[in-house]
Amino acid sequence: MIRLLAVLLLFSTISFAQSKRIQPGKVYEAGDGLFAPRLGFRASVPTGWTGVLPRESEVFLLTSYTSPAEIFVLGREGGTLEQLKKSWEAGIELDDQIKLKATGANLTNGLLTAEVVATGDFINKSFRGFAVARCSDSGPCVTCLAVMPAQQYEEIKKATEAFMAAASFEAPSLASPYADFVWKDFLNNKMVTTYAFLENGSKESTIHLCADGHFSAKVTKKGILKNQNPQYKGKMSGTWTVEGVGEKARLRLTFDKGLPGLDTELTIKEEKIFAGGERYFVGNSDQCK
Repeated sequence: MIRLLAVLLLFSTISFAQSKRIQPGKVYEAGDGLFAPRLGFRASVPTGWTGVLPRESEVFLLTSYTSPAEIFVLGREGGTLEQLKKSWEAGIELDDQIKLKATGANLTNGLLTAEVVATGDFINKSFRGFAVARCSDSGPCVTCLAVMPAQQYEEIKKATEAFMAAASFEAPSLASPYADFVWKDFLNNKMVTTYAFLENGSKESTIHLCADGHFSAKVTKKGILKNQNPQYKGKMSGTWTVEGVGEKARLRLTFDKGLPGLDTELTIKEEKIFAGGERYFVGNSDQCK
């Protein structure tokens, strides 16, 4: 199956985006909506299937509840079905011993379909492949590559075609994946942590941001707190607010015991959170009630 993933390079250049769009690592159940803004592509997870965008991947994966069948959903931001048909039929050599290509490619009613056949010495002949593609009038194309046990070919083929036929295209958007990122919702009841790896071991600073507006912190290394003021150390508490929707926000901490407040910028990029330019890791807090 790992070898088979290389075929994705044959069918398209991948570009599934994220946010209220498809989110990496999130499991999508039957009926859940899927949205890839850069492609302008909308669809729903079919009945009997579950979906996920694996982290560090841009290929959305649909998995059947009732069989080993899988459907890889991927896209590219420009092209035509005629161009895809030519590349499918030309095929690709995965290595010196395995070649993968489409046979019997058919272009009808805006859908490009074909069986995908692998040849070589190390092919699992008990499985078959099927591909279907659609292109938007705006340019982007989306391809589904289904892999299934040979005896389920017709069943999974129909399910794959139905998934694509029910999908829709709209005008693509190049807006930031985090254009509608709500920081307050994200940070409620979260623990944010930064680490320092020193010769005598690692140290960390943590801040628990509770939904009721209170926070507690433990500072043992330099970071957004200690860099701002050397008085920020040890155990501290107070109240917090955050303002901002999108890639950036302002976090404000008001400390008990008369310490001066802290105002720092938060940013998110490629699923990574930065505070005052330093990387922080975010998880659920075990101290917020």
